[in-house]
Amino acid sequence: MPWPGQHGQGARPRVGTLAGAGTLSGVGAMAGVGAVAAHVALNQPPWAARLLEGQDLAVFSVRTQARAVAITIDDGPHEPLTGRLLDVLARHRALATFFVLGSQAAVNPASVAAAHGAGHEIGNHGWLDRPAVLLSRAEFRDDATRTAAAVASATGTPPRLVRPGSGWFRPGHLHDLRRMGWTLALGSIAPHDLEVADVDRELAFVVDRIRPGAVVVLHEGRPERARVVDLLDRLLDELDRRGYAAVTLSRLVEDRT
Repeated sequence: MPWPGQHGQGARPRVGTLAGAGTLSGVGAMAGVGAVAAHVALNQPPWAARLLEGQDLAVFSVRTQARAVAITIDDGPHEPLTGRLLDVLARHRALATFFVLGSQAAVNPASVAAAHGAGHEIGNHGWLDRPAVLLSRAEFRDDATRTAAAVASATGTPPRLVRPGSGWFRPGHLHDLRRMGWTLALGSIAPHDLEVADVDRELAFVVDRIRPGAVVVLHEGRPERARVVDLLDRLLDELDRRGYAAVTLSRLVEDRT
């Protein structure tokens, strides 16, 4: 599902931390907030990630001194794409967090089990590929619960992290996630083009924003996104060259300072 500033069917800006913006008075204030949000979504400046590290609303990035980042991959599993991503990660001895769709996990449990068995983390991305903000609280809870059950069936371990579809969510969704003991996980770096038509461009965009504790958001789930395999391979090469480790998102959070 597209994230802010990304190209893809149904692409749209993301809300979340701006959910309270409606309390500001005046069209001018709202326009100002919208302009700032658009700038952050399009450019994803490191200062924005640093600003968000200190809040407990969600995991955007992690304050840490370790040269480590989390690579997260949404919208799978989808074969053979998931298998190719796992091969790249194994070759680089890197770990990732796969935020899977429940509907896909239910029909591809072996792919989920393979990722889990290789040491990768499995996160909850809802049942279908759709913006979670369009769902009522009951629908959102049902989506998350069904997906958690599908993951647990495939791996024996229920997911701890939830990433709402498209990164959009309502305040009530956050309340319910907390009540159910789950953690809201978003990210700090997301390539603009989900289909990665220009690998060089998207790689440069991500690498320019890499810093300790960054959370990178990539997408699989469809054949037209196959170039994400090349992007991941080259990104891991660059991370290794710069002395960074790719770890699961939960491990990154555990090591925060």
